[in-house]
Amino acid sequence: MGKLPWAWTDETGVSAPLLEQQDPDLIPRPPVQPVRVVGPGRRERAYQEEIVALGRRGAALSTSLRNVQGDLESALLIERGTARFTDRLEDRLAKVESQKSRALVLVGSLQQEVLQVRAQLERAQSRLARVEPARRGLLQRLLGSLVSPRA
Repeated sequence: MGKLPWAWTDETGVSAPLLEQQDPDLIPRPPVQPVRVVGPGRRERAYQEEIVALGRRGAALSTSLRNVQGDLESALLIERGTARFTDRLEDRLAKVESQKSRALVLVGSLQQEVLQVRAQLERAQSRLARVEPARRGLLQRLLGSLVSPRA
């Protein structure tokens, strides 16, 4: 650093402005004492205590948040599992209902068949009733027990 025209340097190498040396009306500086380190005051201590309390509260809240998040994840898994289970039950119910409707259709068709077979049976019985019994011939009447009529 070059010398400034308005400053002087003493034997220790410290620069000071020339004005301090030349003006007698200036009040001289008090001697520089080492800085005394003072601890925090009331406000600073209260502030630091508040910071520590907030840190503890933040840690407690983060722990609580982690617990709540875990509970929420569990609830979501249970809900998703319940939804899947409900979907499976609904699918089973739909299958059972379709099987029920098929069974009803099958029972209805079987009922129709039974009615048709019953009608055919009644017609056949009425035809048989209308048919006159066949007369037995002379030989059959004589030898009735020895000769079977329909063999």
